[in-house]
Amino acid sequence: MPALVSPIPSPIGDMGSTDLPMYTKSDFSYSYALGGIPFLSAADNDRPYQERMAEIRKQQFDNFAEPGEQSFEGWWLRSQSTFTGGAGVLYQDPDNDNQFNYRFAESLGIDPWEAGNVKLLRRSVKSINSTNSNINVFGYVDPLGVDSAWVADGNNLSKLTDSGVTSIVTATSIASLTGTGTTYIFARTADGVWSGVDTAAPTQRYTGAMVAPQVAFVKDRLIITTSNSVHQGVLSAAAAALPAATYTHQDPNWRWRSITDGPNAIYIAGDSGTTSQIHKFSVIDQAGLPVLAWAGVTATMPAGETIRTIYSYVGTFVGIATSKGFRVGEIDSNGDIVYGPLLFEPEFGCRGVVGSDRFMWTGSQEAHDGDTGLYRVDLGNQIQEQTTRAVRYAYARDIYGEGEFSGIVNSVTMLGASDRKVFSVQFGGIYKEQETELLPLGYLNTGRIRFNTEEPKLYKFFSVRTPASLNGDLSVAVLSEGGGEIPMITYSPLSTAGTKDVAISQPQGPQNWMALKFIFERGSDIAFGAVLNGWQVKALPGSIRQRIVTVPLLLFNKEEDGGGNRIGYPGYARERFEAFKSVARAGDVILFQELDEGFTTQVVIDDWEFQQDTAPFADGGALGGYLTVRMRTVAENT
Repeated sequence: MPALVSPIPSPIGDMGSTDLPMYTKSDFSYSYALGGIPFLSAADNDRPYQERMAEIRKQQFDNFAEPGEQSFEGWWLRSQSTFTGGAGVLYQDPDNDNQFNYRFAESLGIDPWEAGNVKLLRRSVKSINSTNSNINVFGYVDPLGVDSAWVADGNNLSKLTDSGVTSIVTATSIASLTGTGTTYIFARTADGVWSGVDTAAPTQRYTGAMVAPQVAFVKDRLIITTSNSVHQGVLSAAAAALPAATYTHQDPNWRWRSITDGPNAIYIAGDSGTTSQIHKFSVIDQAGLPVLAWAGVTATMPAGETIRTIYSYVGTFVGIATSKGFRVGEIDSNGDIVYGPLLFEPEFGCRGVVGSDRFMWTGSQEAHDGDTGLYRVDLGNQIQEQTTRAVRYAYARDIYGEGEFSGIVNSVTMLGASDRKVFSVQFGGIYKEQETELLPLGYLNTGRIRFNTEEPKLYKFFSVRTPASLNGDLSVAVLSEGGGEIPMITYSPLSTAGTKDVAISQPQGPQNWMALKFIFERGSDIAFGAVLNGWQVKALPGSIRQRIVTVPLLLFNKEEDGGGNRIGYPGYARERFEAFKSVARAGDVILFQELDEGFTTQVVIDDWEFQQDTAPFADGGALGGYLTVRMRTVAENT
């Protein structure tokens, strides 16, 4: 008869440690081991061994605007039907403001500013070719009501309309251009300030050479800067030297760069090469004569960031184009300017600002996939960052000059009272936005769709919603985390509205994220093109599914294996039970060993239950029964 052995084959202790204790097989044939603690199987009809797949639903309360978008039961969904939040989002993930639902990553040649109706922008055509660096524009409505713009191109001043270009005067080194009503005003480095009406020849107002001059007509005043000085003049002056300076900066190397006004003050921006500030000038009356008084510095830029253009709009906002990018400032009740963070930072910074409707535009260099053009900022759409709480405004790249690789946008204006822009490009020329002709091509990239989790995903389908009848092709591609662009489908004017699921054949296998790229094409009628109303992506969890294992175990003082070998001693059941409870309470990963077949799996114990069916001492001890353990696998890779 087999002997009854007293000690257990493996020590029971330190069962919750991270070194994952293992049981070493001995002559006694245990069925399983948990955390190095050996057990015999108690499986029978009443207590079966069970395995099943773990539930994959993520317990998450769905309180977002898109119903079902945050529920992780069944399909994982992400969709978008408006894009007016502009560009700049990295992940198409939800946050407290639901920004993922109306922002995107980037676009080119696309107008996203009408809810649920993304379309191509109008084309900008070069109207004047130029190789000059000092090239400026200023819009106005001429005496006949024609939308127009004055153009100062090097030594030439001209008028631009849809009908063509009318030369006004040839004047050496026009450095600054402005206007009021139908009167143009320009400053020349060689001989002062001049003005004229519409296309009439100019009259000299102030004489004398000027250094880096700027001129603007603000608050019914003609403000002139030269070198480090600020002067106030009048439009009716008869050729005379500049009046005495209103203010002179103490730094002789200071240069003024841009002039604008607010409800109660005039603002002039300048720099000394590294330090850049906006100075505030109050408007006061002395004996009935309106004069200026320096009122201090209202804004200072971070070191190394210099202001190129300031532009006030609707008495509230100030666009600040700098060597680093573009900021939006606001004028407070004291007339001071409080500016926000950089909205975007193109490589060569920004220059030139203009406003219309609820938007501002500013120019950049080669930021439109190598071309030069404008950014648009939506002043009516504030976005507060979830982490920094900084307030930003929605923006996106806007119109641009196709094939223009040379200079930065130097200035931008509206063509008269229209909604069309005119912008000048250093060493390039003057571009005018067309009235109806669209760009031939454009694209929009969504943010990375990852369902707000690092869990791998299996992306299966996407749907696209378009108008019932397209006027140009709309192509869809998948952008993968590996950097590829995979064409999927093209909706054409002959297609029905894109509403059905399109299978995502690539990339294959689990992915952390993917994005969609929509490519818009102009139709045969150049005034119409493709339109996108919305999209949706469907995915499934892509990680290796966990198993739930439920195993019944014997827990007695005396036990016998299938070969008739016996083991045990008084307290043997209690010793293993206490060791097991210590492991279970720790909640750490342990090894589940299936000793008969030699399999070992890392698991965590989800639950356990002990049942004692006999009275105490019936087995020669105080404890004896059946231990049922439910475990979840955690480290399977196949």
